[in-house]
Amino acid sequence: MSLFKAEGLVKRFGGLLATDHVDLAVEAGEVHALIGPNGAGKSTLVNLISGLLPADAGRIVLDGTELTRLAPHQRSRHGLARCFQITSVFRNDSVRDNLLLAVQAHAGSSFRCLARRDAEHALQRRAEALAQRVGLAEVLERNAGTLPHGVQKRLDVALALASAPKLLLLDEPMAGMGPEDSQQMVALIRSLRSETAILLIEHDMDAVFQLADRISVLVGGKVLTSRDAAHVKGHPEVQSVYLGTEAPSCR
Repeated sequence: MSLFKAEGLVKRFGGLLATDHVDLAVEAGEVHALIGPNGAGKSTLVNLISGLLPADAGRIVLDGTELTRLAPHQRSRHGLARCFQITSVFRNDSVRDNLLLAVQAHAGSSFRCLARRDAEHALQRRAEALAQRVGLAEVLERNAGTLPHGVQKRLDVALALASAPKLLLLDEPMAGMGPEDSQQMVALIRSLRSETAILLIEHDMDAVFQLADRISVLVGGKVLTSRDAAHVKGHPEVQSVYLGTEAPSCR
């Protein structure tokens, strides 16, 4: 049984069918990439999954729990986290304070049985562990807004990890990055597969082919194919509509 399943997802905007009975599954420990040309319906689909848009039809299930009618914060409690294209960091606060806020928001009852000082120390340790996890231990006291773009993106991933998600949605994590930052993000994402399943929405095809166990191609609101990278690279329709090459002619 798949960790995550979207079944028959439909979203209409007036006469436009943005997602047309989309099925999508993500397995535990998998990096599953979602690609497609602009206007294919990727953003709509991710917004349906994360709860920012209500589905007109279909269902969404994570680890046996149906999320379809739940609000975004309720989906988060059931193990869904998302990083947006634009980072959600508090730019005027330090990296440490950003992480502490995220840890506190998701702590729930975890530290209630501890004395106040012990609880504060536990929160600090968790924040520091998250910083270490994404390679930010050396900049804990820096204001988030002073960090380079690629470093802010890694902080955003750490904020999402504070909820210990079962499924992490990464929306264009390499957007605006140079080659060095992109490779650091690729290495980070690769290292996360032992902790969480990942649904990756990304235009950087080099990164997609390095990371993805499976790739779903969305075209015109429909899934064209959902297979491994080798199959997707060789798929003539994918080459034509997305990878920018002509499909071989039939003779």
